Amino acid sequence: MEEITGAPCVGVTPPDGAIRSGEEQLTKGARRHLLVLSTASPRLYPLPETGDLLIGRSDTADIRIDHDAVSRKHAQLVLEGDCVSVMDLGSRNGTYVNDVRITGRRVLHPNDSIGIQGATIVFHAPRVAAESFVPVLEMAAFRQRIENELDRTMQHERLFSLLCFVGFELPGQRLDVQRVVVDQLRRIDAAGWSSDGALYVLLPEAGGDEAVAVASRIRTLLARAVLQIGYVTCPQDGYGADVLLARAREAALSAGAGKIARLDHVFHTLAIGGQRVIVVDPAMKRMYALIERLAPAALPVLVTGETGCGKDLVATAIHVLSPRKDKQLVSLNCAALHEALVESELFGHEKGAFSGAVASRAGLIEAASGSTLFLDEVGELAPAIQAKLLRVLESHRVVRVGDVRERAVDVRIVAATNRDLETDVSVGRFRRDLFFRLSAATLHLPPLRDRTRELPLLAAAFLDEACRRAGRETIRISDGAMAMLCAHSWPGNVRELKNLMQYASAALAGDVLGAEHLTAQLGQLGRLRIEATTAAADKPPGEPRFRPLADELRELEMTRIREAIEATGGNQTRAAGLLAMPVRTFFEKAKQYGLTPKRKRFDH
Repeated sequence: MEEITGAPCVGVTPPDGAIRSGEEQLTKGARRHLLVLSTASPRLYPLPETGDLLIGRSDTADIRIDHDAVSRKHAQLVLEGDCVSVMDLGSRNGTYVNDVRITGRRVLHPNDSIGIQGATIVFHAPRVAAESFVPVLEMAAFRQRIENELDRTMQHERLFSLLCFVGFELPGQRLDVQRVVVDQLRRIDAAGWSSDGALYVLLPEAGGDEAVAVASRIRTLLARAVLQIGYVTCPQDGYGADVLLARAREAALSAGAGKIARLDHVFHTLAIGGQRVIVVDPAMKRMYALIERLAPAALPVLVTGETGCGKDLVATAIHVLSPRKDKQLVSLNCAALHEALVESELFGHEKGAFSGAVASRAGLIEAASGSTLFLDEVGELAPAIQAKLLRVLESHRVVRVGDVRERAVDVRIVAATNRDLETDVSVGRFRRDLFFRLSAATLHLPPLRDRTRELPLLAAAFLDEACRRAGRETIRISDGAMAMLCAHSWPGNVRELKNLMQYASAALAGDVLGAEHLTAQLGQLGRLRIEATTAAADKPPGEPRFRPLADELRELEMTRIREAIEATGGNQTRAAGLLAMPVRTFFEKAKQYGLTPKRKRFDH
């Protein structure tokens, strides 16, 4: 935490009577208190059982810090029974817990220090024998506790984390570890043993930093029991009790002995064509494993998936992993050129073949001989060009426009499309024989919204890269912002995410990307992506134009959810009932569309 040098004397003023009676209350058994340290004398401040306490420079602050670097409403202490937490109120110079700047809400443990420019506030609370109140549950009951926290997360946008401990090898070690673990927990926490011998800990109201702090304390106390510890945080690492439990265990198994690992660290990095590809999702791992097996063969490959999900990267991977990697990959976007130009670009032309053909020219198929030709948006090819391409695939020969001679070519074709080619075949829009030729091997890229495990990593990687290119310091993504990113539907997929992170690196003044910075931009990018997708769907003259059905259904769903929320005055449970939709599904959809009613924010 940075210190202000040459600052004026700081006065810390609690409410009337708090200082006078502080020591008496403590001696009479007050359980919790604050020790406020500044250039003035240390002050004791007993804490109530519940309530909110304002820290700041305002005359109405419960704990007043008279310093120019302190905002009028700087931070808030929230007391809810045994849980005491602190949240920054958007202060100018930030609030720190144990020298780490916080965003959002941070749960306090005994002897944690709150740093505010010019003052340090130490939280004191007596430790209670945790075994008397922290439940160690059977797995079914523990899973139900997670379900309860998931409901709170969706209704009130709260965080929670899961720890997982594995590596119990010595006889009797489980009970010793359990005693140490529960002694470090709060009354709102819970622990549970799985049938495979893993110990899980539920930490409500705790983000990633808090989970690491708890795990670190436990690891220190268990120095002789060399365990592996993993953790996940909801909603960043996914929804669903079984999903979170599995991912926490996967993170623990990936950690080294005595180490702490997050799910974010359980990934593979592939170097493809000068780009770094992060692979976490099991479906993506299986796909890249299949690419490694397909790459040495010469058969055509069809890559399907929504716009912006990385089909060009898959084509690059197929090429660089093949025996053809020493030659350059040749690419053509079939939707970017007029039909006549596409024919000339693909097959080449002879001098005088058409107006403007002042010289003979080889096409991309010839240029790619001995290499790989990537045909992006292959579904946009006109029927006549489809027929000529089929001939190339069958005969391995190409005929230039305006010529009758055949030229032998050795080219491997990788095609990509965001269309449903099988449907296009059934209605006569795409040749059946060409479809079967191109789809000798088919790879489907899942959309980004289905790759929730990769999204946090990709967002951080894109933001780091954008900051590095812009020559600025790294920007951290707050828990709230990451939750918003995970809830977004990403109609533009990876390309949309990358563009958003580039925008953030250019437009953000601070060093933390918060949820408030994303609200308007996410909505705008989503609308632009749908409009661009609709406009790009060029059809032959005379055919009716349609918006993608998924877009229309999404729009209808969003409209009905908005209307239901307005009709119930923001009561999402009642709104879900109006639509006959399961409550949890309604919460997820409302958050996905940015329709969750906003909680009242503190003024600052």
